[in-house]
Amino acid sequence: MPTIRSRQNPLIKRIREAIREHDSEIVIEGPKPVADAIAGGWRPIVVIRRDEDVSAEVFDALSETRHSQGVLGLFERPRFEAASILARRDSVAVALDGVQDPGNVGTIVRLAAAFDASGVLLLPGCADPFGPKAIRSSVGAILSVPVASVTARALIDAGVPLFAADASGAALAPPASHAVLVFGNEGGGVSRELLEHATPIAIPMSPRVESLNVASSAAILLYTSYGVRQR
Repeated sequence: MPTIRSRQNPLIKRIREAIREHDSEIVIEGPKPVADAIAGGWRPIVVIRRDEDVSAEVFDALSETRHSQGVLGLFERPRFEAASILARRDSVAVALDGVQDPGNVGTIVRLAAAFDASGVLLLPGCADPFGPKAIRSSVGAILSVPVASVTARALIDAGVPLFAADASGAALAPPASHAVLVFGNEGGGVSRELLEHATPIAIPMSPRVESLNVASSAAILLYTSYGVRQR
């Protein structure tokens, strides 16, 4: 393929749209993340390399990172069903209720991988885990963690016990399996609709701190849940 030197090239426009919209197609950046995706069974639509397939100027205009690693992969966006995540009984699922910061969403996806959660369920108002910032924050974990959208009503009706991270709750140990750990919006917490059907869990901590970042709360509760399973 001749080196692409125009930003108006149809392929460059397609990649730019995937970076912006990440709807049916997504972009993964960096030689290792792209190689990991392919090794994990993802089939690339196209892989482009700086100074080989695309000129440095055009590639750098696409890159989302300050120091480009020289490789971009365009992939079809993976699709999972919430039911398949909830069907796994030997672990817990994570539900994010309006978590808006893509860095937090990506970090929690990484935590779900680290502590073997069955998957991540996204309620309305969440940042997209397949956006560029969330993908970077997941540090490759998005390649191995099932992610699906779900409504609050569908999550409640699924019949799997819900446990919500909430300061009003008791300092309970989180469940080890067959449950959903719900984490809420950075400012407003878990919605009232879900709290009415969930067991609230508070994290014991010093009065010197009023609350924790949602990703920090997820790290503590998922680590504790995983530790129980290991024992």
